[in-house]
Amino acid sequence: MDEIEQLKKRLAELQNKKKRDAEIKKLKSQIKGEEFSQTTGGKVFNKIADVGQGLGKAIMGVGGSGATSPQKKKKPMSVEEVMAKMPQ
Repeated sequence: MDEIEQLKKRLAELQNKKKRDAEIKKLKSQIKGEEFSQTTGGKVFNKIADVGQGLGKAIMGVGGSGATSPQKKKKPMSVEEVMAKMPQ
């Protein structure tokens, strides 16, 4: 083998290792996220995020712009109502 073929082979090996490591990191991150979402703390966190998304949609409107689709104004949820909806 001449030097060019050896260098191309080495480069291919390094690129494959980089892709493999990135895939492993991505899968570990997804597993960690799933495990967290199934804990009590994760459920509470997700519920708070859902409430925040709902408030964002209410403020911005469903279509992303409040001017294009008039909506009935909702009364914002109180802290007690939010706490009542959260898992115990």
